[in-house]
Amino acid sequence: MLDQTNLLHSLVVNYTLNDNKVDSFVPFILETIANYQLLDTEKVGQEAGSAEQGSVHKWCTRINSLLQSKVSGAKWAGISFVKISIQQSETLFIQNLQSWSSALLTLLTRPESTLILSDVILTLSNIFGKTINKPELQREVTSQQLPRFNTTLLNLSENQELLPTIFDALSQSCIQFPTIFRPFVENTQKLCLGVLDGTFDYESSVVQSAANCLASITNTGGKTNSLVHWKSISLRLIGSLNFLLDRLFDTIDEEKHASNNLPQFEFPSVSDDYIIAFPILFSRFQCLCECIISLVSLPTSIPVHVPMNQFLDFLCRVYNVCDGSFIVNKDKNEFYTLMLGVPSLYVHSNKVLSSLIICAGEYFTRHLRLISDIILKLLDQSKDKWLLRNSTYRLTSLCIQKYGIGFVHFVSSPLLASIIDDIRIKQKPQRDVLTDVISNTGKKGGKNKKRKITNSDELINSGIQEFNNVNVDVQISALEVLKTLLMVDGSSIPYNIRSTIDNIILSRILAPFSQLTNSSITTRNESDIQLKLYECLLALIVAPSAFQPTILPHALRIFSSGLKAQPRQLQLFSSQALAICDLMLHSRLPPLQRLPNDSISLSEKNIHESESKETGNNIESKENSNNIVPEKNDNKIEPKENDNIELKESVNNIEPKENIEPKENSDEHLKNEGETIEPSIHTLKFSEIDMIPEHSDKKRVHSGDGSDFDAEDQARMFKSFRSDDYTDSDNEDEEMPEIVPDGPDSDYESLDE
Repeated sequence: MLDQTNLLHSLVVNYTLNDNKVDSFVPFILETIANYQLLDTEKVGQEAGSAEQGSVHKWCTRINSLLQSKVSGAKWAGISFVKISIQQSETLFIQNLQSWSSALLTLLTRPESTLILSDVILTLSNIFGKTINKPELQREVTSQQLPRFNTTLLNLSENQELLPTIFDALSQSCIQFPTIFRPFVENTQKLCLGVLDGTFDYESSVVQSAANCLASITNTGGKTNSLVHWKSISLRLIGSLNFLLDRLFDTIDEEKHASNNLPQFEFPSVSDDYIIAFPILFSRFQCLCECIISLVSLPTSIPVHVPMNQFLDFLCRVYNVCDGSFIVNKDKNEFYTLMLGVPSLYVHSNKVLSSLIICAGEYFTRHLRLISDIILKLLDQSKDKWLLRNSTYRLTSLCIQKYGIGFVHFVSSPLLASIIDDIRIKQKPQRDVLTDVISNTGKKGGKNKKRKITNSDELINSGIQEFNNVNVDVQISALEVLKTLLMVDGSSIPYNIRSTIDNIILSRILAPFSQLTNSSITTRNESDIQLKLYECLLALIVAPSAFQPTILPHALRIFSSGLKAQPRQLQLFSSQALAICDLMLHSRLPPLQRLPNDSISLSEKNIHESESKETGNNIESKENSNNIVPEKNDNKIEPKENDNIELKESVNNIEPKENIEPKENSDEHLKNEGETIEPSIHTLKFSEIDMIPEHSDKKRVHSGDGSDFDAEDQARMFKSFRSDDYTDSDNEDEEMPEIVPDGPDSDYESLDE
């Protein structure tokens, strides 16, 4: 076993003595210390040998020298060594806390690079945070050096690159040591409001950290004043937003709200010209909404009062503005400019409402009708606004998960109509691109002239194609809402709508993505959409309709083929879905152990030739070309003759292969016929799936005395995978019945008969 004392001594002597080169060895040194735990507390204790204590002493001495070096790289190396030392060794932390914190604070007062200053701030925050449960260290170190640290952070706020790190450090200091931080509340609040005034992008890390810092200030009031401080900040935020909306909605006739009289924060005034003022006001609205989200999401030390009525008044004021609002100002250009930013107001209001729903819990149960009206209005107005539609779907999914069937009752039918419109695959009609008759009235005689079109893109895309021009994120969000709704109230969906959903989900799973003409579809987007479709398919099975048979046979084939699909996440989900299906079919047996090679793909032609030559079998061979036949409804997909959504054979025509006596020399027969058996790895189609559940389970079917079941018992066990055979040869070309027939499927009513 290697002597770890020698290892640490070797690192110090060989790699840390040269200040000009030590920064290049920092990754190697840190990795070695992490692998061997060279600074572990147990090996640095008082009982350690003199050699070990000597090597650790040299390590600490070298860190102090690096922190005082004039080379920037050496300072950065010293900071890195301090971080890993206090991480691995509690003893080193206690022994060197005073010296290391003083040296790091000294670095903050010097004109160092942004990288070094950022690392120093993070390291000092970590050091002070480790003294929370150590009262002695707090008295000797934290109470003396933390005020100096906070003052230095406020002085460094002019460096905008350091602002995210500064805000995070101030937030941590405010939460962990509220009493020490109390004198710095006012200056910190001004610094936060200076960032939230609309001069920064709301998605930037600066705004996010400033919003979190302003929310954390509420913890500095102590147990008696925290409640008042929290409510004061929340009301001021609502008042600031209402004052902002007064300027934005100046051209709209709206009712005056009592919340307009609330106190507000002081922000810089904007120009009277709406062209200059509106972008700043929109950005300020976004930043203040992020601050409200942080405020209601941050844990508090004591229960606080949330001004929910004022929040609802503010949200309703935003949602009531639309392109049909009454204009009171004669300048319509200002109203049109306002309409440019209204979708952004809706999106951020949705975020605030989602945060309030998570925060308030059951409070919004009394307002479910109001929330449902808001969601349906946004869905109706966002058909071409993808960001707003995606945000609305996310809000809808949250409400369904939070309030269940009580909320679904208000939005079920119109919501399903919007989802179906967003996830269905449409068809482009065929057009003749070889000739295009155009009227040329500008030439002499005004005669019609034929012009040949030779554009290769138009020639390629001239046939009937399936496509979906809806944004990928919107489709994924719509499928997520559909899955949640099916799990909550899938059995109560009307028959015609449920049938349409079944057909759309199955059609999209089986249709190759190459038919999607939307160029924004990428491989990653394909896999994300495919996974959501599989999740919806499982939800359809878990919550079956009471008025139509289950689509479980189709799902079994799809999930079995999904074991070979890509990506790996889809394979894992297919395996879990098959386990759930097995529990439905055999409630008293464990799930079958399926492997990807259990599903064998054969061409339809070779299957017909192979089965037609077996004369001694108990099953008459035949070939069916079955299509999924939707109802004659405008909301359903009608596949054409060349559609790839085909069934190799009817689900009601599957027999266990133990009942078929294979011919002798079957391998030679397949070889002579030129047939190859190999797993299919391309897009799933019903015509390419041949489920053989008996083959995967054959080895584990035994009786209690060790003998195998006979053919009759095996057929009984797999009753759910078969039904009566078609014996009429005249029906060979008959199409498969609809997925949603009139009567129930008796094969799945009872497995114990």
